[in-house]
Amino acid sequence: MANLFEHLSDLIVNNIDPADREAEIFARYGRQVSIMILDSSGFSRISEKYGIVYFLTRLVMMRRIVEPILDAYNNIDFKFEADNIYGVFEHPDDAIRVALDAHAAVRENELMLTESEPFRVCAGIGYGNLLYSETMEGYFGEELTLASKLGEDTADGGETLLTTSAYESADRELVKSFTQASLSISGIEVTYYQHQFEN
Repeated sequence: MANLFEHLSDLIVNNIDPADREAEIFARYGRQVSIMILDSSGFSRISEKYGIVYFLTRLVMMRRIVEPILDAYNNIDFKFEADNIYGVFEHPDDAIRVALDAHAAVRENELMLTESEPFRVCAGIGYGNLLYSETMEGYFGEELTLASKLGEDTADGGETLLTTSAYESADRELVKSFTQASLSISGIEVTYYQHQFEN
């Protein structure tokens, strides 16, 4: 079977607008998954002050701490990219547990960003029907875009942010301490849910 981009290319070559086949494309390439983007805090600031090797050394330490947590839950796949970890799960409960356990593990391992500042991570989690490309490019869709926005651009160190879809699909007990918040993306008000890990 052709991958997503090969299929889109074939449609275009045959003068078919892929947008007219959206339902068919989602039926063929859609996957109901939860996406977690785990980001590290202070990358630019610390790299500029102490050098890239200094920061990467701590990043490798963080990856070694978090990878066993990813393996402990029902992850479909994960990858390291720059100072981010992209995890794919069947359900947001697993993604949330990984994020919360990652905060705790980084603290318990006493990983430090500087002599006086602890290393901290932040996470954005989404859940929905995403298109899977079957290539190294992975997944595409609104919930991935929102999770990336929350994890990389919005969350502070120690925070886990959930899209509305991830929050509403999660176990109530698991998200009882999350509080509602909102932000504007391209002029559109987006609701999300946040939890601050207590250091």
